[in-house]
Amino acid sequence: MNIVSLNRYEIKISRTNYKCISVNGKPTGHFVPPDTKAGSQKLYVLKNNKEIYYVGVTSLSMSSRLRIGYRAKGEQGYHGYKWIGKISKAELLVWCFTGDDRSPTEAVEGELVYLIRNRTERWPIYQMEIHFHPNASNKEKQLAETLVNICLE
Repeated sequence: MNIVSLNRYEIKISRTNYKCISVNGKPTGHFVPPDTKAGSQKLYVLKNNKEIYYVGVTSLSMSSRLRIGYRAKGEQGYHGYKWIGKISKAELLVWCFTGDDRSPTEAVEGELVYLIRNRTERWPIYQMEIHFHPNASNKEKQLAETLVNICLE
């Protein structure tokens, strides 16, 4: 598992939808490849400066994943993102990884959330679940260390 890319989005958030304002500092109205590709493993972090709101993983395109978070009505226990309606603007960091196995990406997610808690003394504000993997590899732990530094810069 290796990182293919990191894209930084500025997004505007309302109670009913989101809008991409920019990607990597350039104006845009949409996500860019490889974040638009379904099937690739992605780890994403929603933040504002050093305040971390949410850490998640998906193999969906980012637009599909966010749309699901907006449209959730509680079926099968999923009620959607807790940050909807509570923030109006945020930075969305999206890392794409090689490979189609979700487990290593979830391991990095769990380690990243733990490191955020350890360094900031608080969990991500709207975190709903974390995929802890007790047997995370040294590579996954080192990758989380790299990502937490990016998240908290």
